[in-house]
Amino acid sequence: MSPTPLKYSGSDYRFIPASATDKRSPCPALNSLANHGYLPRHGTDIPFVHFLHAVRTVYNLSLPFALLLSVGGYLTCAKLSLRKAWWPLSWTISLADLSERGWNKIAHDASLVHPSGVPSHAPDPALVKNLLSAARAAPNGGLDLRGITAVHVERVRSLQPPLTLKGLHATFAAGECALTWLFMGNPSTGAVDVDTLAQWFGQERLPEGWDLRRPVEPVGLVLVLRRTSQVRSIEKEDGSSS
Repeated sequence: MSPTPLKYSGSDYRFIPASATDKRSPCPALNSLANHGYLPRHGTDIPFVHFLHAVRTVYNLSLPFALLLSVGGYLTCAKLSLRKAWWPLSWTISLADLSERGWNKIAHDASLVHPSGVPSHAPDPALVKNLLSAARAAPNGGLDLRGITAVHVERVRSLQPPLTLKGLHATFAAGECALTWLFMGNPSTGAVDVDTLAQWFGQERLPEGWDLRRPVEPVGLVLVLRRTSQVRSIEKEDGSSS
C-alpha cells in the first residue's frame, strides 16, 4: 500500500528556514512540517485538526497513533480560548510551547540534537556534528536502530550533573530514537544515512525525494511501542537506563 501523495514539489510546500520571529519546537519532525508549510510557517496558533492532519499525512501515521501524539501534545501544552461567536472554544498550540519543561511536559533531556535542561527551539550545531560523525563512522553508511540508540546513550552519559531519565521522559527519549529510524531509515540498508540525518536534524527539512521515501505502510502505535521497547533494551545493555 502506497501513502497518499504529497504536494511536496509545489511552491506552497517548498523549504523555507524559520525566520527570527517564527516559533519552533524541540522536535525536528514538527519543525520540518512548519518549514515546508504543512504547519503554519510562523508556528503559532495551530488548530488541533490542522496539526493532526499534518503529522498523519506527511509521516504516514496511523490514525490512532497520530491522535495519541496530537492529543498528548495539546493536553500538556495547548491553550483554550474564546475566538468566534459561532465556535466559542479554540484549541491551539504554538510550537514553542512544546519546549516547556516539567514532569508533565513532553520535552525531555538527552535529546539527540537539542540541549538539555532549557527550552530549545533549534538544533545545537555541536550535537548535530556529533550525530553526523557517528553516522559517518558506522560500517553501513548510516545509523541503524542500535547506532541511533548509542548516540542517545552517550548523550545521557555526558550530561552534567549525571542524569538518569525515568518514567515518561525515558519513554519519550527512547521514542525519539525509534521514530527517527521508522521515519527516516532506508529499508534496503536498515540505516538512516548521513545526508538524511543532516537534512532532518541539522536543517529541519524533509529529506530530498520525501514523497517517494516516506514509510510505505502506516506507522502505527504497536510498531512504535515495539521499537521503543527495543531501544530501552539496548539502553539497559549499555547500562544507561534504570
